[in-house]
Amino acid sequence: MATVSYASAMRQHAARNPDHIAIWFGEQQCTRGELELRTNRLARCYAGLGVVADDLVTIALPNGIEFLEACLATWKLGATPQPISSRLPDVERLAIVELANPRLVVGAEPGSYGDQNCIAPGFEPAAEISDAPLPDRVSKCARAMTSGGSTGRPKVILDTSPGTCDPDTADNGMQTEGTTLVPGPLYHAGPFITCWQALLCGGTAVVCGKFDAQTALSLIERHRVDWVLFVPTMMQRIWRLPDEIRDAFDVSSLRRVMCTGAPSPDWLKRAWIGWLGPE
Repeated sequence: MATVSYASAMRQHAARNPDHIAIWFGEQQCTRGELELRTNRLARCYAGLGVVADDLVTIALPNGIEFLEACLATWKLGATPQPISSRLPDVERLAIVELANPRLVVGAEPGSYGDQNCIAPGFEPAAEISDAPLPDRVSKCARAMTSGGSTGRPKVILDTSPGTCDPDTADNGMQTEGTTLVPGPLYHAGPFITCWQALLCGGTAVVCGKFDAQTALSLIERHRVDWVLFVPTMMQRIWRLPDEIRDAFDVSSLRRVMCTGAPSPDWLKRAWIGWLGPE
């Protein structure tokens, strides 16, 4: 196993096939080459605002290509993405920002947190900023997710595993260059981790804005999705669709359906096994 930085893995995939679509979000798409060049420029913008290795970068963006670009730009500087919900009430977001003390908040208007450096949603790097490769860096901590835990007070959970991977090896039963559906919010650990597992092994991530049972099935059919992570509530909502609607979609491309995030009723898993087949 040849492990490299996340940035190097994505750069290798871009070099092999720059026109391969890395991300779908609705009708928007982003190729490997576009992702590589844009995040090089974005990383330089972050560096200009003081981001260096081992810093936290709070990412307060909704699901979408912009969210994933912010993560990769952060890793390219050896820093750590710290995702939070873009819909948090101001008081809760402030509590997390004060606790994490990030070098930069992406997804907030400048001045939102006093002297804290912020970049507004929809930020576009200036055209004159270079998109050339940056020096290779490894993030000491791959991610920093948040949790209220049992106390209700915000916590930052720092993953101390480094931001490295083998770009030619797929995790979690995925396929290299396979297609993964991401139906959950990227500020949650499961969707965040599995989305990046797919991208880092050269796959395509089909990212949902908001979960809808029928839309999820249509995306599986349209993009020939072979891997998906659902929480039990999502599986129940799909299963409760009328038979004629659920069975109208071709989901034969699926090779693995994972379920986590809460206890899953036996009847629900048996129903899905009966529908998709035990293999």
